Amino acid sequence: MFFSFLQALILDCALIVLALTAHELGHALVARMFDVPVKEFGLSWTGPYVRRARATGWREVVICLAGATVNLILAAALWKIDHWFALFNLTVGVVNLLPITHSDGSHALDALNVIEAPVTTSDEDEQSKAA
Repeated sequence: MFFSFLQALILDCALIVLALTAHELGHALVARMFDVPVKEFGLSWTGPYVRRARATGWREVVICLAGATVNLILAAALWKIDHWFALFNLTVGVVNLLPITHSDGSHALDALNVIEAPVTTSDEDEQSKAA
């Protein structure tokens, strides 16, 4: 009985690492697709990670959202096969889309704010430039 529990625990941990690796691969592959340099892909005690250069505009938004998109696709694809793994991927995908500090959602929102920031000058600025 203990052996089967240990076996299931090891399998679940492996599936978690697999889902998080797929998430990071999503960022890396889309970054490469946009010719954004991927500096490092690795595994630390906190999990898989990717270090890449930042892009600009919509390319950065798409790269930021790519990881969560991979998890949501995995959740949909695996729903009838393994509910636990599908729910884990759904949770990772949704949580990463939230604008929580240091999440993919907050990075995407920051990139969107840069794109959508209106460039305006006040009348005083215009007058001082004319003088």
